[in-house]
Amino acid sequence: MYNIHGSARVRTDFLRMFGGDALLSLWRRALTNRRDLAEWRSGRIIPRIAATALILALSTAFPAWGQETPNATQDDRQEIRQLRSRVAGLELQINELKALIAKFVQMPEASRAELLSNPANEQVPAERADSLDISPTKPVIALKTQAAGGPPGVKLQNSSGQATEIPVARESNGQIEQASVDPPKGSPIKLAKAQEAQAEEALGANPEKSPEHTMAIPGGGPTLKIRGFLDFNLGVGTDANPLIYPLNIPAKPVHNTFQFGEFDLFMTSQLSDSISFLSEVVFGADASNFWGIDIERAQITYKPNDYFQISGGRFHTSIGYYNTAFHHGTWFQTATGRPFMDFFEDSGGILPVHSVGITTTGLMPGTGKLNLHWIAEVGNGESSSYIGQPIVNQPVQNFLSDKNHKAFNLAGYIKPDWVPGLQIGGSYYNDEMVPAGVPHVDQNIESVYAVYITPVWEFMNEFVEERNKSVGQSKTFDTPLGYTQLSRKFGKYRPYFRYQYVKVPSGDPLYSAAGKYVGPSVGLRIDFTNYVALKVQYNRLYTLDPLPKNGLDGQVSFTF
Repeated sequence: MYNIHGSARVRTDFLRMFGGDALLSLWRRALTNRRDLAEWRSGRIIPRIAATALILALSTAFPAWGQETPNATQDDRQEIRQLRSRVAGLELQINELKALIAKFVQMPEASRAELLSNPANEQVPAERADSLDISPTKPVIALKTQAAGGPPGVKLQNSSGQATEIPVARESNGQIEQASVDPPKGSPIKLAKAQEAQAEEALGANPEKSPEHTMAIPGGGPTLKIRGFLDFNLGVGTDANPLIYPLNIPAKPVHNTFQFGEFDLFMTSQLSDSISFLSEVVFGADASNFWGIDIERAQITYKPNDYFQISGGRFHTSIGYYNTAFHHGTWFQTATGRPFMDFFEDSGGILPVHSVGITTTGLMPGTGKLNLHWIAEVGNGESSSYIGQPIVNQPVQNFLSDKNHKAFNLAGYIKPDWVPGLQIGGSYYNDEMVPAGVPHVDQNIESVYAVYITPVWEFMNEFVEERNKSVGQSKTFDTPLGYTQLSRKFGKYRPYFRYQYVKVPSGDPLYSAAGKYVGPSVGLRIDFTNYVALKVQYNRLYTLDPLPKNGLDGQVSFTF
């Protein structure tokens, strides 16, 4: 049982300091009243004492602590400042004690055992024994008294009698000073610091060989920002699916269906003033109803100035405008989905909208208010085996290329200052495809576009010509692709119209499915909030079939 008669002087000072005369009177009455004494021994009175101390302490401390009142005397303000300084000192000592414990835990086991087994570290100074309620058999760390003018500290001794002093903070002229006493040479802590420095040096040189690599990053590392996008869809009719290319609608009848769209996580991180990283990871299902995970974009960028920027990784190829202006978050797009010509490869698209390689861009010096930009890209190109097939292996060559020849793309555009929102540009893409069992195919893709986009108006026009020619043959197969889209915003409502055209000729060496796909789409986008949009879109599609196809899309897209 706790000895209530011991350390009376310390308890009296404590009660007077925190509870005042009222709490001290309650204490003395408890020592003289037998019933109260029984309550002390049983512990039932402790809640009363604690509540009284808390109320009295708060009632006296908060007015002075919260602010210095105009009526406070100079002595009161000086005492408040001293109390604040002491509290700050205590907080600093607590932090240093935590650091000391952490250092002790990190010491080699032999050094810790040596410190704990040394009797000198179990002694308690005699002048403080009457004020410490500690069992004589419990090991403690002796406190070294402050030397004249020197900082206080914690003193440890090893078995050979060598002393190690761990400095703590002290108060001087109302300011908290950080102690800086270096441990003696050969002390356990000195040895531990040396071993830690050697380990950090070895880890920096060979991090992959260190079994104790903790993935620590200098300075805490760069900040990773994550933005999410998601859409839910309802499709009614044969031309309602916003993800699967019309060339590859499954042979079985298309039913009305709810669709879980793309769960898109967009991540960026600024690694330095001139180096950044971005990635776009998409979770989604396809026409097979199987879930898949795609790293759609992942690129590190070095941009020393506006005239030159280079990125490496997986990126959206700069063919036309839409492919690099709108990525996988459908919330950014006015319509429920991309134009036919810009559908992704694994959704049946025929253009190489993704590339793995290097892309460079920049502002052309001396172009003034014309703002001419250049783009140059080189990459693996699209796989020669899986073009235009939505439910097959990966058409983007992420790791291995099926040819030594590399695809390249050259593009440029202008953004004149005198017409804000106007952008005019074009591109040229070249690759050599190597399908199995047939001659190689030279592929050229040219594009031209003109767009005008403001907060109110949106007017986009693109035209692409894809030319495929088998090596050794004279005939070239041309596939024209294009769209035009117009919309205007009225408050939270944005009605829009899109007309698109795709025609794949029969006999094309790369595409087994030939046909014409032409038709309009009309829709309405409603921005309920800044981050949630409802879209309703009607599609009418004319193909080589005698009857047109119809479809109605409903979509809720949002960012989070």
